[in-house]
Amino acid sequence: MHKERNRVELQFCFHTVFYQKDGTVCMQMQGHAKTAPKGEDLVCAAATTLAYTLAQAVQFLYEQNRLLEKPEVRITDGYAKIHVYPRKCALAETLMTFWVAQAGAYVLERNYPQAVSLMPMEVSA
Repeated sequence: MHKERNRVELQFCFHTVFYQKDGTVCMQMQGHAKTAPKGEDLVCAAATTLAYTLAQAVQFLYEQNRLLEKPEVRITDGYAKIHVYPRKCALAETLMTFWVAQAGAYVLERNYPQAVSLMPMEVSA
C-alpha cells in the first residue's frame, strides 16, 4: 500500500515532444524523484545531467548556426525546459539530439518506474 502511495506522489515526469507544428522541438521535465534525501538522490542527479547535457548540445547547434534563434533553456530546481527552432537543413540532427536525451529518460523510467515517467506533451498548433 505504501509503495502505491509513493508511486502517485513522487513522480518525476519527462514531458517529451520532438517536432511541433510550428517547426520547433521541445523537451520538458518536472518534479522530484525523492528516492533519497536532497543532494543524495541519484535519480534526480541523472535527470538533471540529461537536462544539462541536452542544453549544452543545443547550445552547440546554435553556435554552429544550425538553429534559427537562440535556444530557450530554463533549468531550475525540479524543472527543465529546452525549446529550439532548428533550420530545416538541421532538423534531423536536432531531432537526434533530443532523441538521445529521451533515450536516457527512458532508461531512468525503465530502471526507476516508481520515480520516473515519460509522458507526451501536447503538440502546439
